[in-house]
Amino acid sequence: MTRTRIVMTVALLLAWLSAPVAAQPSPEAVGTQRRVAIDTVAGWQDFFGEDVDWPAQFIVDLAGSVELAPGWQVSVRPIVWRIRGDWDTLLDQASLRYETRRGVNWRIEAGRFPSPIGLGLTENRANLNAGVLWWHRPYYMPLPSLGNDVPRASLIATLYPWGAQAAVSADHWDARAAIVDRPAVEFWRPTGDTVRHPNLIVGAGVTPRQGLRFGVASARGRYADAAAGRGALDSTTIQIEGDFSFGYNRLSGEWVRSEFEAPGGARAAEGWTAQAQRTLTPRLFAHSRMTTIRSPRAATSFATLVDLQRYRSIDSTLGYLVTPELTFRVGHAAIRSFGRDVTDHQLGLSLIWSRRWW
Repeated sequence: MTRTRIVMTVALLLAWLSAPVAAQPSPEAVGTQRRVAIDTVAGWQDFFGEDVDWPAQFIVDLAGSVELAPGWQVSVRPIVWRIRGDWDTLLDQASLRYETRRGVNWRIEAGRFPSPIGLGLTENRANLNAGVLWWHRPYYMPLPSLGNDVPRASLIATLYPWGAQAAVSADHWDARAAIVDRPAVEFWRPTGDTVRHPNLIVGAGVTPRQGLRFGVASARGRYADAAAGRGALDSTTIQIEGDFSFGYNRLSGEWVRSEFEAPGGARAAEGWTAQAQRTLTPRLFAHSRMTTIRSPRAATSFATLVDLQRYRSIDSTLGYLVTPELTFRVGHAAIRSFGRDVTDHQLGLSLIWSRRWW
């Protein structure tokens, strides 16, 4: 995609999202009128080191919602992203949502929305993720090969599937269930063909006190269609997460296990992520995230199981709020990839700008 098309796409999206705003009344006149919310996040990110294999990344992330009627809301989130040197236009959300309170809070959503499993999906936006790297590494990274004619898979992936979901919550608990068209382990790619089959995701959580939550979720579905010499393959993912905020600190993490049907028998991969953040001053904060994954690898010719492969990364970040809307971050990444005995050290820089317009 050329830069001219990128600029035109962004301009059209901004115009489309902003069009209803001109007809909005002043805050004093708002009553039963429709309400609009629009915000923009723009970011630059780069890493320097011997084994960095991608160029600088840029992202323009737009999010907008319109209240059609009490309880009814349409949400869209188009993104323009330069990744691996190429520009891509993505649509991460386009959904219709209905919310109501009948004893407890109910939410029903249909369309395209973030996959409702995984801590990394809740922080998959540059202004919400405190690290220089604005995503969790396992969500965009493939596991070692699981066998011949088997698509690349992740322990857990960044997905924005089409489907429907229902969620219910009260003061101290929440639960959700969804039917989506993509598996939770599908290796992320900006474009291309993908497996489309019904996948079930369920989850629940408890909040014993303000700032403390524990959750569990599971996903089950097909991740590979039938091919020569084998049938279709299913996967099952179990995820446990926790989040604890106190004072100027936040601790959070998750453990994930994914089991894959594969030629020669089932294979299982598991891993965990732990992160900590502390606000040092009103403008300065520190953040660290550690990830470990263990996964089997299949020999490419006979699909036999070989030794477990291990992956580990530690990302440490120091962030500074230049203004309430602009954040500069500098960090260090130590990465030991699957099948490697050495640790790669990288220096990362990022600049994030975010603004809510309405």
